[in-house]
Order: sequence, then structure tokens, then C-alpha cells
Amino acid sequence: MSQLSSPPRGLIPLGGKPRARDYLRGLWARRQFAVNLATGQLRGEHMDTVLGSLWRLINPILLIAIYYLIFGIIFDVGGAAVEDADLAGDVRPPNYIAFLTVGVMFYGYMQRTISGGASSIVNNVGLLRSLQFPRAILPLSVAIKEAAGFWPSFLVILATMLLTGEGLFWGMLAFPVVFVMATLFNLGGAMITARLTDTVRDMRNVLPFVFRLGFYLSGVLYDIGRFTQGRPNWQWLEPVFLLNPFYVFISLAREYLMHSHAHFDLRLLWLSAVLWTLLALAGGFFFFTAAEKRYGRG
Repeated sequence: MSQLSSPPRGLIPLGGKPRARDYLRGLWARRQFAVNLATGQLRGEHMDTVLGSLWRLINPILLIAIYYLIFGIIFDVGGAAVEDADLAGDVRPPNYIAFLTVGVMFYGYMQRTISGGASSIVNNVGLLRSLQFPRAILPLSVAIKEAAGFWPSFLVILATMLLTGEGLFWGMLAFPVVFVMATLFNLGGAMITARLTDTVRDMRNVLPFVFRLGFYLSGVLYDIGRFTQGRPNWQWLEPVFLLNPFYVFISLAREYLMHSHAHFDLRLLWLSAVLWTLLALAGGFFFFTAAEKRYGRG
């Protein structure tokens, strides 16, 4: 009887839910498969274009140019055209183009990973039906692909820091820690959107609007501290923004890439980032694997 309730090690009861330890062991054993899948997807991008992989470098530059043209020049957000000097200083942070570059690059990275996870199951039904492997490899490969493909954006960020006078400083060495934590958060988010989209295909049409709204609510274009400093009635905004993981990771990235950027409380940012990472990773894993047997059957 005990043998029936507890299958031999390495075997999973038919139709049952795999144990987390066995599942993670299976993921690790197939790590090379995930890397190969990510590498193939990365190479396959922009294959039908003349410039090919250079679009990973051109796209973010064009995005920053457009946002800077609209919000930094045309709207002149807090620029010299604003007569009220106090208002001007409050709405646009110092070195706005560097501020904008980090925000656009990092938000784009997080968005691409989580959005890519949403399609990872529904776009690979054939693979799911032909091979047996832990299904979490699919959102994991998306996270690996986007992390590996971030280097052009990072080069643009470094070039911007040098050209705009931010320079290089020792604090930048902490940025990889922020990047790894954000990647783990993205992986958790990718697993959540993967299951949601496999269950309700309309999610793929909804997500772009969610991320567009998130873009404007995550401080990509503005520094919330510029609105709250010296305004006691608006202090409540700061803890509210700590509930937004995109704002938290973008602010940490700015903290360790921009010498001129200073946040109101770095300890709270780190605390929020750690909690969001653990919550997304653990929650995403258990949420995704709970439907492991259903993937590829729809």
C-alpha cells in the first residue's frame, strides 16, 4: 500500500502533480535544452530583415529618441520654456536623457520577457505534443533569451552614461545584482502569463494594454520624488509606488547606473525588490506547474 501512495523516486503518478523537488531536478537536467532553445529563438529574430540582429540595438535607440523628442523637447517638460522656475525643477530630473534611457531600456526588458512568456506555451504546442520535458522550460527559455539579448541595450545605456557626463563609478558593480533579481522576477511573471494565456487566449490581446498602462505608471518618464519632495500632502505617493515592481527595479537600475540619481529611501527599494522577486518566482512556479498536465492538450 505504501508503494502505491509513494511512487519510486523519479516517477510521477499518471495524471498527478509532480513534486517541486523532482520538477526542479528535471529542469536542471535539461538546462542545456533551455539554453539551446533560447539561443535558437534569439538567432531567429529579425532573420527576414536586412539589418538582422542590429535591430536589437536600433530599436531602443529609436524609442529613446522618440520619447525624448516628445517629452524632453516638444512638451519641454519642466524645461526653459516654463516660466515658473520651481515648477521646472520639480517635474524633470537632472540629466533627463540618461534617466529616460535607463527607464525605457529596463522597462522594455521586463515587458518583453513577461509578454514572451505569455506566448511560450501556445506557440509551441507541436513541441509539447512530441517531446516529454518539464513545461517550465518554455518560459525559462524566454527569460534566458531576453537576458542574453539585453547586452545591446546595456551598451546603449553605458554609452549614454559616458556621453551625458554620468561617467563610470564603483556603484555600477551592483547593477548585475539588480539585473539578476529583475530576471528572476521576469521569469516568475513569464510563468504566470504562460498559464493564463494557455487557459484564456484573449490574454495576448489584453497584455499590450496592461503594459502600456504600466509604462506610464512606473516612473519611466518621470521621477516621483520630484513631485513629493517638499510637498507633505503628496508623500503618500512614495509608498504606493513601492508596490509597483517595475518602478522598484527601474529605480534600482537608475541608482546604480546614474551618478546623479538619488532615491528617497534605498533600503525600502531593496526590501520591495527582494519581496517581489521571491513572490513572483515562487508564486509563478507553483501557479504554472499546477497545470503542467494540461499544456499542449488544448
